[in-house]
Amino acid sequence: MRTRRLVSTLTAPLIGVFVLAACSQAPDDFDRAPKQVTTDLDAVDASDLQLPLIIEPLELVEPGWDLPPKHLGEVFLSASTGDETLDFSAVDVHGSTLWQAKRPGGCTGFTVSVDADGSPLAVLTDSDSSTDCNEDVTASAFDLETGEQEWGPVDVPGPMRGPGTVFAAEDADPAEALALDPATGEAVQDGSSDVRRLGEYRGTILSTDGERLRATGEQTWELSLPDNGWNADELRAVPEADPESDVIALDAGDGVGPVLDLETGELLDDDARGVAQDANTGAIVTLGKQGLTVIDDTGKNELPVSVPQSVELEAAVGGLLYLREGGTLRVHNALTGSLARGYPADGSGVVAVPGTFTPDGLGTVQAGDRTLLATDRVAED
Repeated sequence: MRTRRLVSTLTAPLIGVFVLAACSQAPDDFDRAPKQVTTDLDAVDASDLQLPLIIEPLELVEPGWDLPPKHLGEVFLSASTGDETLDFSAVDVHGSTLWQAKRPGGCTGFTVSVDADGSPLAVLTDSDSSTDCNEDVTASAFDLETGEQEWGPVDVPGPMRGPGTVFAAEDADPAEALALDPATGEAVQDGSSDVRRLGEYRGTILSTDGERLRATGEQTWELSLPDNGWNADELRAVPEADPESDVIALDAGDGVGPVLDLETGELLDDDARGVAQDANTGAIVTLGKQGLTVIDDTGKNELPVSVPQSVELEAAVGGLLYLREGGTLRVHNALTGSLARGYPADGSGVVAVPGTFTPDGLGTVQAGDRTLLATDRVAED
């Protein structure tokens, strides 16, 4: 699984370099059952960091995560990588660790979704025999807030491919991917061997039968592939989806594809190579051939911002857009597109880049190889 990390200590301009996180190996036997802990994490000293202004008044905690975190509601989930195991922990916006669970070092696939009542779940993979989690793989779901088991273990054909509860062996045919209903752990039956499961989004299963793109489950709609010029063999779901996002991002080839409204299937952008949703404002931001487009209740607003192919959309938080070009990070106003002040003018140190946030402006930042969580606790200074 890929994670993005800034590893340089910088002054202006803001510079970031990203590297890959590695997977560890697992012992033959250990206790897999989640344990409730309810431990308040200590605030960390962030004086050596350049923090985004949107979180500067807040206390930061460091859960010790190495994998990119996911969240639903007020709880964030990720894992640290040890020599033999993954150590998962669920931490809430108050900076409290709620529960912890161990898994083999190669079982890096995990997601968060919802049950039938819309309550958040954590879905973890496991294997009794394979340290790289490629054989005898199972999936289990736990209450995201308490760690109590909801279903599983359920046999799946291979690691989690995602987005969501979609599993497949490494060399499997795309039609062999298995999707689980996150509410029950039961396999989703599409009634045809030609159906290919693309992803799961808070209980909505996205699939294609070669002619149609279909959403079933929590939301139901379908689109014609030929009418939209999409090739069924090339169409893929972007795997690094934000579980709380209201959009579905697809890759129709060469890393570019449509962005769809999760609830209705409405086509929001047909050639995006990047997408982010601002949890604070609800606005959806796409990066495509036309540049940056902000989609909100007022419609679509194409921003007057130069975005060559080398520019990537890092995040959209608090009405600001964070763009990376090579080693430089710049911040823009999401309403006007003009350059904005996202960090203190006299800051120095490692740049902390926003990650995933709640609507209340609480969430994660990546500072070098450290993942920090901005809590609802106000810093003393």
